[in-house]
Amino acid sequence: MDVISLFRYKTIAPFLLSKHTSAGYRLYRYFSRRHLAPFLELFAEGLERPAFLIGIDERIKGGYSHTAVLTHYARQSALRPLHASLQARNPVSYAGKSLEYRLLHPRDFRYDGPSGIEAILVDDIITTGSTLGEAHRVLKETGVEVLFALTLADARE
Repeated sequence: MDVISLFRYKTIAPFLLSKHTSAGYRLYRYFSRRHLAPFLELFAEGLERPAFLIGIDERIKGGYSHTAVLTHYARQSALRPLHASLQARNPVSYAGKSLEYRLLHPRDFRYDGPSGIEAILVDDIITTGSTLGEAHRVLKETGVEVLFALTLADARE
């Protein structure tokens, strides 16, 4: 699966780290409207049929879901969010954890959306790729064709 990241992590790290603060919602909305939406608008021009935006684990943490903010404000007429359709049954935190830890403690995603659709997988940061890989596998097994993954930032070195 191709992953498109709009920024290097270190370029916008202070903004991304705000996601659990009162300013986080506004900052994530800004990044979605200003960067994700224009990118997706250009992409959507070439679509033959509507597709969906699926956020990684749109569980509400700290008052809102940062991935739901990204998918909501990036929506287009041909790209609609499927909110809370891909949820982790294991709420483990991967912050600062190694790839080995992540592989030993999978998120155990469950998908409750429609099958036979095309979708773009959306997350804020790619660190090792394990979360996106697991989400992609679950979506593929349930009949969703993932066109690509889109993240705000790439933290891979």
